[in-house]
Amino acid sequence: MSWQPTTEAMERVLERMAARPLADRIGPIDGVMIKTLRVRADPRGFFVEQLKRGDVDDAGRPFIPAAPFAQMSRSLAYARGGNPPELIKAFHWHRRQWDYWDFVQGNVRVVLVDLREGSASEGRVQVEVAGEHAPKVIAIPPLVAHGYQVLGLTDAVLTYYVTEPYDPSDPDEGRIGWADPRIAFDWTVENI
Repeated sequence: MSWQPTTEAMERVLERMAARPLADRIGPIDGVMIKTLRVRADPRGFFVEQLKRGDVDDAGRPFIPAAPFAQMSRSLAYARGGNPPELIKAFHWHRRQWDYWDFVQGNVRVVLVDLREGSASEGRVQVEVAGEHAPKVIAIPPLVAHGYQVLGLTDAVLTYYVTEPYDPSDPDEGRIGWADPRIAFDWTVENI
């Protein structure tokens, strides 16, 4: 697969990020939306509504995109135990596409990085725990890099919806290394 290169604007954002400590850049990213899922359980099992027309996020904003979803996919990440690098799938970004992530098995730490030059949260890093023990759908706008780390010893299964179909002749995918020093995210998990 041919990845899209980072743009000059994204490179400027990354360079500005490198000049600020990570602790000063942690917080919510403009446009990222979280919809905490309600689990309806009874003695037979449970039922969860992932997405439906009219949904709002936890802040009350409309959650479903104006354009219909173009593709639904599923990904599995094997749990291997231990700390980085073996548990991490990060970072990638899109120019046009929104991603709607729902981890339906296992638990993960999702890390989001705002690469949009001039946005209200330019260079900010947002961290969310999601999965079986924290059921939620995370809506990720274009040019917000995203990745995740499997937590625990259960494989993580990600179901995700996107607003653009995958086109191998013009892939809307870019990559940045999980350990990029300009992002400087510490992936270690502290064990007590």
